Amino acid sequence: MNIQQSLLREAAYFKDLDEEAFLAVESQGQLIEVKCGETLMQQGETTQDAYILLDGRLRAYHQREGETDQMLGDIGKGEIVGEMAAIFGSPRNATVVALRHSTLLQLSSTDFLALVQSQKNSSIALSKTIIERSKPSFLPNSRLATVALVPTQPGIELEVFLGQLTEAIGKYVAVRHLSAHALREAQQQGEYASEAEALEALVAESGEHHQLLLFEAEATWSTWTQAAVARADKIIWLADAGQSPVVSSFENSVTEACQALNHAAHELVLLHPSRDQAPDGTRHWLQARHLSRHYHVARNHIADIQRLARFLTGNAIGVALSGGGARSSVQMGVLQALLEGGIPVDIIGGTSGGALIGGNFAQISDSEEFRPIVEEGQEAFNGTRKLTLPLVSLYTGNRFTKAIKKLAHGKNIEDLWINFFCLSLSLVKGKLVEHRQGPLWEALRASMAVNGIVPPLMKNDDCLVDGGLINACPTDLLAKMGAGKSIAIVASSKSGIAVDASFAPEVSGWDILLKRLNPFHKKKILPSLTTNIVQSIFIASDHLQYRIFADSKVDLFIHPPIDSFNSMDTDATIKLYEFGYEYGLTQVDHWRNQLNITH
Repeated sequence: MNIQQSLLREAAYFKDLDEEAFLAVESQGQLIEVKCGETLMQQGETTQDAYILLDGRLRAYHQREGETDQMLGDIGKGEIVGEMAAIFGSPRNATVVALRHSTLLQLSSTDFLALVQSQKNSSIALSKTIIERSKPSFLPNSRLATVALVPTQPGIELEVFLGQLTEAIGKYVAVRHLSAHALREAQQQGEYASEAEALEALVAESGEHHQLLLFEAEATWSTWTQAAVARADKIIWLADAGQSPVVSSFENSVTEACQALNHAAHELVLLHPSRDQAPDGTRHWLQARHLSRHYHVARNHIADIQRLARFLTGNAIGVALSGGGARSSVQMGVLQALLEGGIPVDIIGGTSGGALIGGNFAQISDSEEFRPIVEEGQEAFNGTRKLTLPLVSLYTGNRFTKAIKKLAHGKNIEDLWINFFCLSLSLVKGKLVEHRQGPLWEALRASMAVNGIVPPLMKNDDCLVDGGLINACPTDLLAKMGAGKSIAIVASSKSGIAVDASFAPEVSGWDILLKRLNPFHKKKILPSLTTNIVQSIFIASDHLQYRIFADSKVDLFIHPPIDSFNSMDTDATIKLYEFGYEYGLTQVDHWRNQLNITH
């Protein structure tokens, strides 16, 4: 079997090609190479060829006049490119650029369709691709074939960490850890005319038997480091969190070389000795570098290493939390049940009450910390509802802000052990704001500012309110943040509100005031302005949310039966947490099966 057929065998769409189909590909297909930074196809072009990415990595962009290009995502080894134009004859709907030197098989639309139609499995796979890419939230498969692990400077102890990481990845895919030592061994064992020839042989042999190659670069710009960086689908910097965050001269050299060699994403792993001390000062590492993500990994905490392995293999689990007022506390109990039941959480985010729960969860390192932080939350929010002159909101924001600051414990989002985000709505810019860095309390305060009930957060000439008005449970952001599987935990209720039937149709504030002053009226007086506003927001956002769920993949949808709980009853916080935990324990085996997670 020649190199072309060998590469085709690895392509998802044609892995089951029979010998006759291989011969057809050889005679009809054409191998092409695209250098780093070059454009494979331009949005709006009328060409109709299809391509199979045999080696390398591509990135797709959607372009709009007068706007910044929108990155759709990366295209990995074995994926198909341009299938929509080949099938339907439509103009290219995206611009595709090579992130590094890439090799593709080019097929005319006629030959491509004939090849797909002749292979049953290819037709099925193609249909799935077309369905996924027709969705507004489409993200090309970001699977990785090669990762370069580059120390930021010499002297970082990596042997144990890399051994544990390789073992953790091996639970998902066949993986091989390659180093300069492996190259020297290959040279000694084989008869190669040059180091470059030995390198090609080593990579070819490793790639034939392994789905993911980890290239451990040296802390100097050597031939091996250059080869590792040039071949990487992703470049991950490894740093000792206790060292200086100043960019080293070696990092600058690699970054400059990447301008010509590789435009793949750069990420950062900050290695900590343990979880005894929370991360701090991460912003200094991020400000000086162009990174798409960072991870905090405690060397003695195997769960952190397993989390990194899930991200690198496309198995990271993301959780989106909805708003729900006081009902949001049920989500903390569900989260505890998930962890104890063997379902890890790698990314967490939400809006409004879900933002608070996610921010609290991201600070937890042990299951024993759940109840204390819930109790702290109930205590912090007691007495926060103090009426004020209703020119901006019904309640003053001072006590509310103080409670949130207490629960945020002075942390920044980037210092949390796991990836956290939340959403607010900018009334000035008219769009959602994603909070992924900066003071945690500010992000939570903005996301929880229910418009009309609590004052907005005013910052940098902006006016930020509850993001749940637009996106109540942001599952659509999980995939963009690297989640391979997504969970939605919804804490809203469709039960509506109870009303006092004794009111006249034109009920007024005077009617309610008289009833409150009546010592013989024992029933709770509803509706109220607060419950009317909050329930209207919940109903409106729920209806809007259905569209987001339809456009974004949700692998597990959790909606605890909490209709009997009032959204404004902060005294029920602990009861809701306990209810969510007990409910979760009864369901977690079923949830684990849905997610296809084995112990």
